[in-house]
Amino acid sequence: MLRCKRVRWHGELMRSSRIAKLLLLTGALASNGVEAQTSTISWQRKISGAQSPDALTLTLLAQQDVKGWLRSGRPVLTIQCSNGTAAAYVETGVALEVTQVDQQVVRVRFDDSDFRSERWREVGNWTIAPRRPTQLIAQLLRSQRFSLELTPFNSAPAQAVFAVQGLDQYSRPLATYCGLGEPVNDSSREHNK
Repeated sequence: MLRCKRVRWHGELMRSSRIAKLLLLTGALASNGVEAQTSTISWQRKISGAQSPDALTLTLLAQQDVKGWLRSGRPVLTIQCSNGTAAAYVETGVALEVTQVDQQVVRVRFDDSDFRSERWREVGNWTIAPRRPTQLIAQLLRSQRFSLELTPFNSAPAQAVFAVQGLDQYSRPLATYCGLGEPVNDSSREHNK
């Protein structure tokens, strides 16, 4: 149990152990005399009352923030499936470069393969989605790492890296809810490397 009377966060002296616990859990405290424990970022399954029982939502934080103009943000990869329809998108955490309507050019990479350029849909100024989400999900199931290079507004290209291992534990629900077909198993993963 954390017993912390005084903690510095962004130069402010915090006296509440509850605030310190929250900051440690979210990873906000990594210096100023208090060390945050390193935790493995893993897939989170979201369940809400608004979702139907035939829906699945999985989210994964990027391993680090991406730097944009005037701010940085931690991208979030989301997979949503409902009644055989799949959606995938990345909330980048930063405003994206202004492009032609619905023409955000990104570069993607799975594990140690070469980067390849793709045109993704711009869902909002901070959110982009692949044009073929089921293909992306199928590739993520066979991968350990997914890198997405994007261009924040008025900034140099930035990479969001996601440690996607562990997605295969959801292969059955993904096959059912997303309409992906047969679940990916470990022997097919090894075969596809």
